[in-house]
Amino acid sequence: MSSTTITPISSHELDLLRALKSRAAGGGLSAEAVVLAQGRLQVPSGWPAGLPRRSDGGDCFRNAWRIALKPAGLVYVEGFVLGEGGVVTRRAWCADEDGRALDPTWRDGRALAYVGVGMAAAWVAAVQQRTCTRTRFPGVLDAAVQHTRDADRVFTYGVPATALIPLGRELPPRPEDADHCDA
Repeated sequence: MSSTTITPISSHELDLLRALKSRAAGGGLSAEAVVLAQGRLQVPSGWPAGLPRRSDGGDCFRNAWRIALKPAGLVYVEGFVLGEGGVVTRRAWCADEDGRALDPTWRDGRALAYVGVGMAAAWVAAVQQRTCTRTRFPGVLDAAVQHTRDADRVFTYGVPATALIPLGRELPPRPEDADHCDA
């Protein structure tokens, strides 16, 4: 008989997962469903000294994409963030090889929890090319991009396994299984 160890998660991470599960409960094709199926939890971290950074409140998708293309070894990630006041927002950020969330747009400490899907740069560039979103990049998981320009490919099939970059901690099978919080 094998046993599975569930890594304790923070109360903020649990709140974020529950919010996404509630949003995805209506069924249909959504970014929330993709992130719950393929995403990973990432710990908010301070921005590394020496890397360029955009001001607070800017275009997170374009900013994260530009940083991920630099030779700093960071990966482009899309998903959801639990911010100040318990607000859940769809965002993009970068992650390092240790699965730490590095947000080039929000100031350090603004995000309480991150859950997202790490994506290979070549695949994201191919999606941008296919959907004509290179100039004004709203993200791969943007509903308008998926519904009107990409035939719901990602919402239907998820991010292809060859394009997934698994950084961070695996999600618990169900948020209610994660009630063993690391408060």
